[in-house]
Amino acid sequence: MPDELQDPRLDENWRVVVIATTPNFDLLRKTLSDIEANSVSHDISILAVADNMLAECADELGYPIKESLPAVINPDSFWVTVLAALGFAIQKTVFLRAGVRVPHHWDARLAAAGQRNQLAAAISPVCARHPLLSAFTDPSHEPSLTVGEVDQWLNDYVDGKTYVVPVVLESCVILQGELWSQLGDFDNDQQLLEALRLRGAWLLATDQLYIDDTGVDCLADLTHLPAAFTSAYRERHPLTRTRSAMTELSGRGEKPAVRRTCLPVQLHVGHSWGGGLGRWIEDYIGADTSHHNLVLRSIGDLSGFGQTIALYTSTRMKEPVRRWVLSEPILSTALSHYDYQSLIRELISEFSVESLMISSLIGHSLDLLRTGLDTRYVFHDFSPFCPALYATFGEGCRRCNAMDLQACSRANPLHSFFKFESDAHWLSIREAFIDLVCDTRTIAIAPSASVVERYRQLEPALRDKSFSIIEHGLDQQLAESLIPARRTGPEVLGNRLKIVVLSSLTTVKGGDLLKEIIDDIAEFADIWLLGVGESESRFQNARHTTIIRDYKKTELGIHLQEIDADLGLLMSVVPETFSYTLSELWAAGVPVLATRLGAFQDRITDSINGWLVEAEGGLILDKIQQIDRDRQSLAATRAILQQQPVRTAATMVSEYNALELEPQSVPLARYNLPRRSHHNPYLNRTQDVQIPRVRPQVTYRSALIEFLSYTCGKLEQTPQLPKPITGLFLKIVRTWIKWLSR
Repeated sequence: MPDELQDPRLDENWRVVVIATTPNFDLLRKTLSDIEANSVSHDISILAVADNMLAECADELGYPIKESLPAVINPDSFWVTVLAALGFAIQKTVFLRAGVRVPHHWDARLAAAGQRNQLAAAISPVCARHPLLSAFTDPSHEPSLTVGEVDQWLNDYVDGKTYVVPVVLESCVILQGELWSQLGDFDNDQQLLEALRLRGAWLLATDQLYIDDTGVDCLADLTHLPAAFTSAYRERHPLTRTRSAMTELSGRGEKPAVRRTCLPVQLHVGHSWGGGLGRWIEDYIGADTSHHNLVLRSIGDLSGFGQTIALYTSTRMKEPVRRWVLSEPILSTALSHYDYQSLIRELISEFSVESLMISSLIGHSLDLLRTGLDTRYVFHDFSPFCPALYATFGEGCRRCNAMDLQACSRANPLHSFFKFESDAHWLSIREAFIDLVCDTRTIAIAPSASVVERYRQLEPALRDKSFSIIEHGLDQQLAESLIPARRTGPEVLGNRLKIVVLSSLTTVKGGDLLKEIIDDIAEFADIWLLGVGESESRFQNARHTTIIRDYKKTELGIHLQEIDADLGLLMSVVPETFSYTLSELWAAGVPVLATRLGAFQDRITDSINGWLVEAEGGLILDKIQQIDRDRQSLAATRAILQQQPVRTAATMVSEYNALELEPQSVPLARYNLPRRSHHNPYLNRTQDVQIPRVRPQVTYRSALIEFLSYTCGKLEQTPQLPKPITGLFLKIVRTWIKWLSR
């Protein structure tokens, strides 16, 4: 598989020549400004008419100038004149007329088109003015959008093809190949083009690049072409449908919703359960300015977690770019999978993926670790090494051999997700996973040191594998919204202690522990249960307890500011690999008491920036009482947190990017529709319906709301139903959703 996915590299040996046929400095400056901002090549020069003022401005312009063009150029022999003045031979050269505006990495895209079509002598881009190459139905159309905006729309409409044209565009073209050195002298361009044809040379155009040549006058005489040629382009032009769209969009001045630059594509891999992993991917993508990020998610249910594989441009699961239904579902994690290999090849090729960021293999295949691409594996949990996810069986596991795994599958209540795979399956997955992760091409990353320590304890083969510890960071907006919640006034002694519990209260998050001691805590403290979700019912009758069942991320800072808690309580009974909740409470300046497990033990220095306690109800209660009696220590810890910087996702991403392997060269595939955003609202409308998925940790109520929301989407996009019936059904279903969401 790796050899199949190796991509040829871009040959960066091209030069850019700007043709200045008139001493119009304003036109030249605009073009040079675009070139400086948007070009990949640094080999740039100017071919100009002899002019004293131009020579005087050479230092200002900043590029070498060759003044060998005649003052007057016959329109019929433009290229004959330009090539003779330059002394053009065989070096791959991108020509651009002064006055033409160009978008991001315009020259690299033309060069890539040339490299993919090496038999072509010339490749022209799409433009505004030429009848055969215009992006618009009428080449006299005056675009109301910038060159970058039209280019973005073009990338979102076309298929990334080259097609034959009987012309060489004057305003912009790339010339290449040894054939140019074999040509003789010609009187005009028609003779030149005929000579190229007689030698079997191709004249092509690429639909991947638009340049704006409305500011220059170029010859577009087609009278010498055979009638069959002009009829063919008029009746079945390759860009017919695209031209109509471009004309309409430009006519009403509609800007693209998303504007992309030409960046490497990185593929994130995860499951569809949401939770901390989904949040991490969301925060990473939101802070990453060095890549275009795609997200590959497995979708299924408890019988098989990888039944559909869906590709998204973000963590929002409402707009899949592509989906693949597996003929044989992946029950947990596949050792290898024929359908999955095929879709990975297709995905990497079509979407020009250069690197992988794997956060979970649940519902996926280990084939992801065999692509040969730059791969970073983030150890968010212990799957697929441990099918119980937490590497906990009563207490944190220190070993896991075949007998331990057999006992775990039969008696461990945490081994509750994957019920249809044998112990032999998990042992084979484990062995292959460790071998692949230990490969030097896979970069191993963990959010806390305890994750690495536990993995190396469970699997000695990982002791020689280098790990990078990169802590998660908070979304910048969230971080800024939490800082105002920090207490600025002096501590008020004598008041009842105010405690906030910030998380769902499932068994693994300490719900049973809190249930055991909440009445005793209420004797001396007020308690806020914030974001407990379906655990609400367990604590509805608890005294001195306020329950806020759910909240939006943007509301967390407001809630914490209103509560003004003295202490945060985190009671996970399994080792956390990081804990966003701890980061949020710290950002709000709230001291935290946490169980002495996993990342809590890594991050909290006991009695300095928080407190640690064993995961036993009585010990937790004793510790809370001790903190309540020693309010001075509470104030000192709060003061330390006030000085502690808030770690953001941007910092986290910069550390991840620092681990990225420096490429020796750029993959050719990077310049295959590099600006395609996958956000064209006028294409692939049928893919806007949300895919229903089952996340094992959510309640039936939440799953039902999700399914009913999916039903609404399907009803809205089912034209076969009469509108009155559709409206009635939508009203009923939305009423159910509203009732269930209360």
